Amino acid sequence: MLTVEEGGKKKTILFSGDVGRKNYPLLPGPITLPQVDYMLCETTYAGREHQAEALPETILEDVIRRTCVDKPGRLIIPAFSAGRTQTVLYLLNKLASEGRLPSIKVFVDSPLAIDSTKTYEKFPKLLNEEAQRFLRENDELFDFENLVYVKDAKQSRQIDNYYEPCIILSAAGMMEGGRIQHHIRQNISNNYCTIFIVGYNAEGTLGRQLMNKRQQIEMKGKSYDVECQVEVTDAFSGHASHSELVEFVGQQSPEKLKCLFLVHGEHDNMLKFKQELQNRGYANVEVPGLGQTYEL
Repeated sequence: MLTVEEGGKKKTILFSGDVGRKNYPLLPGPITLPQVDYMLCETTYAGREHQAEALPETILEDVIRRTCVDKPGRLIIPAFSAGRTQTVLYLLNKLASEGRLPSIKVFVDSPLAIDSTKTYEKFPKLLNEEAQRFLRENDELFDFENLVYVKDAKQSRQIDNYYEPCIILSAAGMMEGGRIQHHIRQNISNNYCTIFIVGYNAEGTLGRQLMNKRQQIEMKGKSYDVECQVEVTDAFSGHASHSELVEFVGQQSPEKLKCLFLVHGEHDNMLKFKQELQNRGYANVEVPGLGQTYEL
């Protein structure tokens, strides 16, 4: 939040950043906001509600069993290096501590994810109470038996030669770059493989194509038949859903909030969100266009 003084008058401006969710693994829930004059609010999940009803660790355990035990095959999880990777690792560690994780290798193949995980480990007091309690009882947030951190490109390529059931956790989450692309190319036509999509994928990305059940994709100028399994869940989403965004904005008085700017979302969904907010009494709601300026 910024407080700006101009001409003897103070103006408060709040930028939401990514609005989080209540009871999310590792992270504390969103805080209560002070009243401000202007707000910029993200709208990633505007117009949509999260569909998953089971707990994330239950969903994760189920897909691991079906992919790595029942077949057995390999599970590829594209994940953002900071945030999503640590959430998945934490839940895998919880499963392992409860004897619910099969004895299989888990490869974390992303240098940035490895560095980000070290940062999480360095500041445990910033995590939620459940995670802090787990750390006190188990000594490790993310480390468990059979976890392998893949540090260089050569070691990454060597995973191709590992023929036992395994989990590959790699970036980038939308599959538009990074080491995940290599793993997708190597396994997209492997019907013993499951690609488990646990994050948001924007329109036009490879991840969105797979979410939309495309039968053929193109990578680096070559076409690949999609013969692997593709599963999608929003249980791991760190973004507030539509109703949670409405609740977040609802902390601001419609009479006192001078203008609300909607950003970081898909245009049609932002317009739907704008309409609902206007119906709730927020008169000045803007969806800025590229290069558009405002004088506050």
